[in-house]
Amino acid sequence: MHPLTEQPVRMTAVNEPFADPSTSIEEIFRSTYLVLRDSGYAGVSIQRIADRTSLSKSTLYYHFDDKYDLLMQFSEEFLSWYLERLVEEYEGDAQETLSRLLDIVLLGEADDGVLFEDVFAPGYIATILEMRAQAVRDQEMRTYVTVTDEVMRDHLVALIEDGIEDGTFIDVDPEATASVLFVFFEGGLLLRSCEEDTEWMAAVRDAADAYLEEIKQHE
Repeated sequence: MHPLTEQPVRMTAVNEPFADPSTSIEEIFRSTYLVLRDSGYAGVSIQRIADRTSLSKSTLYYHFDDKYDLLMQFSEEFLSWYLERLVEEYEGDAQETLSRLLDIVLLGEADDGVLFEDVFAPGYIATILEMRAQAVRDQEMRTYVTVTDEVMRDHLVALIEDGIEDGTFIDVDPEATASVLFVFFEGGLLLRSCEEDTEWMAAVRDAADAYLEEIKQHE
């Protein structure tokens, strides 16, 4: 596996999302990230987000209909930022990229030294758990979670399609394959964040590797 960088990527203020906002939208997204990170979903409000920007509350409402609209657009940009760091900047082929992601989520560390904690900020993971729990009873939150999950699956579909095109994978159904991998990723992400014992995930990682081997193009 080719390393992403010579040293592991650490989550710092410099490489956090929207760290150097150049537009009002980016400033709002930066503030949203900080509120979610520090206070979780329960602490999110238009007023709290506005308080951490140089903008007025009315300016936020100019750009977004309500809190849910803001969160939905934020999450799409946020996920794209994460996936750019984890996928697009990585120099391996599609299978190597997917294997690296699985190592980070299921094993807690990739071969190049990047740790789960380096990539997934604990405060934001806690927020994801809160939102999923609320989606069980709240239709607006269910819609929000559905949209953000589709963003992640779409990126996986694109990665698998690239793998088929360059001969890394056999001619599989990209959407079906992405759905299976999404369950591996999402399950690992959530369970690693709320359990003390995660050693058992090594067996899940083996199962994921066997799945990738089945779709790999063999000469």
